[in-house]
Amino acid sequence: MALLFALMLAFWPYRLRDRVAALIGRFIGRRAGGTRRRARINLELCFPHWDAQRIEQLLDEMFERAAQVIFASGVLAVRSPAYLEKRIKLRGEEQLLTLLEQKRPVVLMVPHTWAIEFPGVLLTSRGVPWTTMMKPNPNPMLDWMMLLGRNRFPGKIFTRKHGIKRLLAAIREGRLAYYLPDQDHGMAKSEYVRFFGTHKATLPGLGMMVKATGAVVIPLYATYDPKTGLFEGHIRAPLTDLLSGDKARDARRMNEELEAMIAPYPEQYMWILKLLKSRPEGEPDPYRRQG
Repeated sequence: MALLFALMLAFWPYRLRDRVAALIGRFIGRRAGGTRRRARINLELCFPHWDAQRIEQLLDEMFERAAQVIFASGVLAVRSPAYLEKRIKLRGEEQLLTLLEQKRPVVLMVPHTWAIEFPGVLLTSRGVPWTTMMKPNPNPMLDWMMLLGRNRFPGKIFTRKHGIKRLLAAIREGRLAYYLPDQDHGMAKSEYVRFFGTHKATLPGLGMMVKATGAVVIPLYATYDPKTGLFEGHIRAPLTDLLSGDKARDARRMNEELEAMIAPYPEQYMWILKLLKSRPEGEPDPYRRQG
């Protein structure tokens, strides 16, 4: 039944779908106690100068945007490539297309936003060979939603059990890689570097991927604009300074780019993730309830 409903929503006028989704998203968001608390903690730590009213307003907007994107997810599975071209726009795509035409290996550095799947599916619908590494979502419904578009067009999807070597081999084959740089993989593998107003355990592996494959790193930030009904991929200039040899510096450079992408559209970001769970010894888990 959920599958049928999701596919039906793909054919609704976007204004009607967005209106319904926004109401449901705000309603659920105000009752999602633990999830909203986690997102609030992230915002309080990342933006200590924001007051409570601004944080709560952004949380409402985030849950609205999340619902609008989830309600539109069926579009990726059933609408035509022509429709995808109409509703998904890549801003600044000329620099990416030039690299693809030159057969250069490319890694798209794409942070966790609600619309993260849309630019990638547009590119694959054009016949661009692709690859990514994903962690299955514990929520089977969200996992299914993510795979709707990913599985529609042929690509290579790896999980952590496959190891990084399989992903690197696919990049060297000429596949466009979708790399998600903002997950917390623990302190042992990470550098603890600044992220907005706090610090974050950050993998320095992107520079090593560049060294192993010769790939060009292109930052991309995916958003949804309910005013226009457009999903947008905001493509930024290539990151050319990720091979300093200093892991902490490279990790911080990546976070700087994440900050530059997130700051103009903070409501699009998945603040519900446990972004800041890993802390140095002696610092408590910020999400743990006291008492």
